[in-house]
Amino acid sequence: MELMDSQPAVKKKKLNIKKEIFKYLRYWYWILLSMLLFYLGAKIYLRYTTPQYLSRTTLQFPHSKTKGGVALTDLTTLGNGLGGDSELQGEATAILSKPTLAKVVGQLNLNVSFFGVGAIKENELYTSSPLLGNIINISDPNFSSASYVVAPSGKNTYKLSEGPLIKGKNTFNFGEIVKLPLGTVVLSLKPGKKSFEPVKVIFRSTPSIVSSLEKSVTVTLPPNKGLMMELSLIGPVPGKSESILNSITEQYKEDGVKDRNAEAQNTQDFINGRLEIISEDLSGIEGEKESFKRKNEITDLDTQANIAVNNTNSGTKQIVAYSTQLELIKSIYDASSVERLLPSNMGLSGVTEGYLAKYNDMLLTKSKTLKQATSQNPSIIILNRDINEMRNLIRQNLMESKATLQLQIAQLQAQLNSDRTKIYNYPTQEKIFRGIERQQNLKEQLYLYLLQKREENAITLAVTAPIAKVLNPAYTIGVVKPEREQIVLGALLAGLLLPIVVIFAKNAADNKVHTKDQVISHIPNASVIAEIPIKDNDLGLLQNNDFTVFAESFRILSSNLKFILRTKENGSKGGVILVTSSIKGEGKSTISVNTALTLAGSSKVLLIGADIRNPQLHRFIKDSKKGLTDYLISEDEYPDQYIVPSGLHQNLDVLFSGAIAPNPNDLLDMKKFGWMMETLRNEYQYIILDSAPVMLVSDTLHLMEKSDIVLYIIKSNYTDIPMLDFADEFQQSHSVNNISFVLNNVKPEDSRYGSKYGYGYYTHKGKK
Repeated sequence: MELMDSQPAVKKKKLNIKKEIFKYLRYWYWILLSMLLFYLGAKIYLRYTTPQYLSRTTLQFPHSKTKGGVALTDLTTLGNGLGGDSELQGEATAILSKPTLAKVVGQLNLNVSFFGVGAIKENELYTSSPLLGNIINISDPNFSSASYVVAPSGKNTYKLSEGPLIKGKNTFNFGEIVKLPLGTVVLSLKPGKKSFEPVKVIFRSTPSIVSSLEKSVTVTLPPNKGLMMELSLIGPVPGKSESILNSITEQYKEDGVKDRNAEAQNTQDFINGRLEIISEDLSGIEGEKESFKRKNEITDLDTQANIAVNNTNSGTKQIVAYSTQLELIKSIYDASSVERLLPSNMGLSGVTEGYLAKYNDMLLTKSKTLKQATSQNPSIIILNRDINEMRNLIRQNLMESKATLQLQIAQLQAQLNSDRTKIYNYPTQEKIFRGIERQQNLKEQLYLYLLQKREENAITLAVTAPIAKVLNPAYTIGVVKPEREQIVLGALLAGLLLPIVVIFAKNAADNKVHTKDQVISHIPNASVIAEIPIKDNDLGLLQNNDFTVFAESFRILSSNLKFILRTKENGSKGGVILVTSSIKGEGKSTISVNTALTLAGSSKVLLIGADIRNPQLHRFIKDSKKGLTDYLISEDEYPDQYIVPSGLHQNLDVLFSGAIAPNPNDLLDMKKFGWMMETLRNEYQYIILDSAPVMLVSDTLHLMEKSDIVLYIIKSNYTDIPMLDFADEFQQSHSVNNISFVLNNVKPEDSRYGSKYGYGYYTHKGKK
């Protein structure tokens, strides 16, 4: 027999891992079924899911370098490499440009796809399709995609279905241009094909395919591997994915060469245009230079300027010399006006000097002759005549020399003036000429530079090296989706967790009391003296010689009650037991009746229906017309005539509640009721009061003072957990020290011992 557990003031319960696990293990069949269903679902999913394959290709970009020799190091258009990671990032974006992808769509004819028609899934027929198709033009600007089922209809004809048609016509000839709502298309049989099974054809617009490729093709730049780029694509058909990747790389390389050649061609056109303009400018400058030289009579400006300066110097000297001679001639001419000796050897002409010498000799001869003869001497007369003739001849010669010198001086002076004018005009002419020469030199240098660049650009046009090198042509690694092992393991894990989560959520959302531990956790000072299992029968009454778990639990309850009552200070072997609860329906009457039956086995017991408002004892015992309320309002001193045998046990009597009164509190507070209780204590060893719920009415408060122990009933799977807080507050606020708790209607798995053990030695139902 189990005695009452003594509870400390605050008891910290250890976590019972085994019990917590058992909460879930008792639903093992649901967990197993859930795992099985999820496993089957995963298998079905893997069976009918189209596998996705990963295809990849690798490109390598050369570093930026100059080609064509050292002489062309300044030609930027020849560099076809990349300068660094920043440029590579730009190429990673450019390789998936819309124009490039649109060319790929056109090259591979991705606008038309064929699929095998299956019951559950459809497989794309990339190269194994019996049909060929093309979209000639699209008339619907909002067209994205359209699908049809193509089935053979007759010889060289086919039938379209499951798609929009025009005017209801659905049979066409192979190779015939078919007009559909989307536009015009053409379908034809592959060479060698005569018949085929129905297939599904999907027409898609180029923008929609380009958008799909932008999302599905992934470009990555492997770190620490130089200027390399990886393109990957996941798709259901490895061959198609590889073709798309190879086509992207080829189009990208072709576009790179075209872009570079286009740049070089534009450069060449620009150079040729500039050469024509500069040639015209150069011809104009050269003509201007020629006109300037011709106009200014210039062959070599510096040389001519030097000649002019030299001529000016020499002319000036010559003029000075001629002027000197002219003055000498004038002097001699003036001196020859009289007969005298004339100076000779003065640098005059040889004829003049000869005339002067001969004239002087004649004068000397005359002078010598006059010393010996007179002036009338014939010799003297002849000499005078000769002297006069010679003097006249000298004077005439001097005049001619004078005229000659004057003419020469005038000529020299004119030449000198001309040379001085040239020297004066030289700075202006030099400035103009230098400007013309400067323009000519600039145009010539630019002309030669452009000629050099034209040759270098011609070399660039001849270079056809691609922008990138394909290290690894497109190849397929294997299946990446679905991941079979992960899906199977995930399904099993989901099948395991789902029921656990459901159970946990159900337990978390459960607001009912189930176990004794819940009572103790909310009411630390609670003394739970019994756990009453679920009733074995509809009435819930104990039977004679009953050894069921239900009966054994009441024997434990009775033993604990006797133990508590024996420990009272008055030493009594019996007492008054008050049975109450928080709300109605928690089994107070059932507990009261069965406890009374258990105690009646060895003691005389009285069961009083103290719930005047809502009596329930008549459900177990045949009701009497009179009861407690009738006695309290009567003039009778003793309640003997109101107490009747229970009919359930010879030691058990019953005092029913009687007529329902409007003032239960006043009745139970009467002195007559207290005197009655004191009187009945002497006649019965145990008195059990079946009272009203304490949360709903206050009737029970009047009975607690007259009770030795209060049994507070809590019904498992019925009482809300907040009711435990109310019970704890009720116990503390009313200073009820003799309260004990009974957990009613407990499931075997929620009991203290679980369903593995029985409450007594006899656990077989109905054993006598």
